[in-house]
Amino acid sequence: MLVHNHESTFYNYGSDHQECLAHVLRYLKDGMDNEPERSWNKEMRELIQEMIHYRNGLPESEVPDEKKVSEYEKKYDRILEDAMKEYKDIPPSPYYRDGYNLAKRMQEKKENHLLFLHNILVPTTNNAVERALRKYKRKQVQAVSFRSNETIEYLCECMSMLALMRQEDGSNVFSRVSEAFG
Repeated sequence: MLVHNHESTFYNYGSDHQECLAHVLRYLKDGMDNEPERSWNKEMRELIQEMIHYRNGLPESEVPDEKKVSEYEKKYDRILEDAMKEYKDIPPSPYYRDGYNLAKRMQEKKENHLLFLHNILVPTTNNAVERALRKYKRKQVQAVSFRSNETIEYLCECMSMLALMRQEDGSNVFSRVSEAFG
């Protein structure tokens, strides 16, 4: 199972996919700003926020209610039907097609936007991964470029060890690293 933005390459890996809803919410907000005459994007944004709130409010061991999930799916479908009607009445601008493309993608990849409602183990966003990668990207910019895959692996291994040390017992990471090399 992968949680990712809509990069099509990721669909070649694994079997279950959840599109990061933080990205989807951002795209919907962008659509609201660039296509203020359309109502579907605001409705969809509110629905997704409601679904996330519902799912996050469930105890870890509780499975989402099938009836509630079915209601959410029907509302999701209705909003996307409205979106297609809006785009049929007023076609998307040649300068801003992102809203239209998002609506089409949300129709085609419905199961990838709503997987989190069917599987309690699926997170709604990939924010934790992006936070972890931010440090790597910062190092990549500082180093300008890595000379080989081996140096990238060294950096990743070191960063993983430091992250584990921080999580394990909250002790002073500097002391733990000093002990390791001492």
